[in-house]
Amino acid sequence: MADDRTHARQALGRLLDALDGRRTERVRLMADRPVEGPLFAEFAHHALADVEVALVLAALAARLAGEPALSGQELAAAVADDSAGRLAALARLDGEAPVVRAGMLVAEVVPEHAADAHDTRFRLGDAMFRLACEVYGRPAPPPAPRDTGPFRGNAEVLGELRRLSLHYRRRAARVFHLDPWTGTGIEVVDGASVLVRRAEEEAARVAGRLRATRRDTELPALAFQREHGLGTDELVILATVLFQELIEGVGAVDAVDLVKLVSASEAELLEKRQILRPLARAGLLRLEGAYAGKDLTADASLPPEIVAALLGQQKPIDSDQRLDFHSYLQQLESSDPFFDDLDGSSFGS
Repeated sequence: MADDRTHARQALGRLLDALDGRRTERVRLMADRPVEGPLFAEFAHHALADVEVALVLAALAARLAGEPALSGQELAAAVADDSAGRLAALARLDGEAPVVRAGMLVAEVVPEHAADAHDTRFRLGDAMFRLACEVYGRPAPPPAPRDTGPFRGNAEVLGELRRLSLHYRRRAARVFHLDPWTGTGIEVVDGASVLVRRAEEEAARVAGRLRATRRDTELPALAFQREHGLGTDELVILATVLFQELIEGVGAVDAVDLVKLVSASEAELLEKRQILRPLARAGLLRLEGAYAGKDLTADASLPPEIVAALLGQQKPIDSDQRLDFHSYLQQLESSDPFFDDLDGSSFGS
């Protein structure tokens, strides 16, 4: 591993220097670049062509020089000496290009065509910058293993659903090119394929934990799920609206944004366009202000008794309790104390 790191450090240094040098030297170094070690293993994993590696390195060099973003024109000029080479470089910057889909280069607006990439501004993905820094520094510690066992408390269930909702929200922001929850601190820095994969992995893990939890375990959120025959997506929708109200202070969410939340593509959006209707018919979700027969034009909110059921309360929260609870939430620096209090039955008795 130390040899891989040393080799990667030497190769990266030479390649960055070669960006300002002669084309023949740049081509030779690209052909001889390592396929293991920090950064270069990622290039190999995505089978990047030489010009794609050069584009990523040009964005890295720009960031190190204090230029956080470059246009496609500037990136192409940095890696090619002639017009034909620059056109070839622009062709590697559209929305389907590996460097864009994998989040190595993050576009302000994902270009549909190479011609659109010419004036689009790109910045180096944060994950790539961390890998580049790792070449010259200490290796990043391995991520802590995520729990895959049965749930032990109701707050743990709700906490996992909230974290899964955040993964879904980041995915929706990238896939549908908008973030309906602007201002909530959600940053979208990775490519669509990365975010889709991450959301799918987290959804599978949470679904596995739900299955692993004994049916006779007395957890209000799981009892609620079983009573109404809800899947993971339906639970995430309800949990999202719950925490939008309790933590974000938002009383209703656009129904269409909830469908986008649980969709990984435009095709899935069409398939799931009626996912809210059964929830509304069962009285689990209010859809108000919609045009006749058009659920996605509605505002979605939770009835008080559904909030109470998810939190494990005997009766709905009245208006005074909601004011007290919102004041309590505003004093929290993060959501962790909320979950600690919830498991301590402060809000579940």
